[in-house]
Amino acid sequence: MTSIDSITLIIAIVLFGLGLALGFGRVLKFFTHGIFGMILSVFLCVTFGGMIAGIPAVADWIAALNAKLGEAWSFLGTIHLATVVYYIVLFFAMQILRIIVVRFIAQIFQADVLPMRIVNRALGAVASVAAVLLLVLLVFALVKIFENQGAVADFVKSLEGSFLGTLYAHNPVKFV
Repeated sequence: MTSIDSITLIIAIVLFGLGLALGFGRVLKFFTHGIFGMILSVFLCVTFGGMIAGIPAVADWIAALNAKLGEAWSFLGTIHLATVVYYIVLFFAMQILRIIVVRFIAQIFQADVLPMRIVNRALGAVASVAAVLLLVLLVFALVKIFENQGAVADFVKSLEGSFLGTLYAHNPVKFV
């Protein structure tokens, strides 16, 4: 066990304890609020935007609006302004939907009943560790893009032989 593994284990235990103390409702609110919430909304737009745009009524609306805007000014037809507007509206809809769903789920898990308090604490402990693990995977995916650069190469080399090194080598998240 390397020193990096020891530090990783200590951080995981602290996160587990923090999640246990806060509970799932608060952990969920923390990881879906602010910049994390915006990133989540962008991820949902990218994931489901094409599928929603593929619905015939939505696709026809976007195509018709792109055609009308292209007739009004050819530049607007070139940049497909209706598609841009569609994704902006979808982003705001995802933001509103995310806020409503998170508040609803948080209220359910923060019910003051003994079985729900136990489930809330247990899921909070697991969710806090899982959320940070996901963030580490995302950071490692970004690091992978620049792994041949000086400082990044040294960082990757320092991870070799540790749990984080194994996680880096077998990261399921890939951007390139």
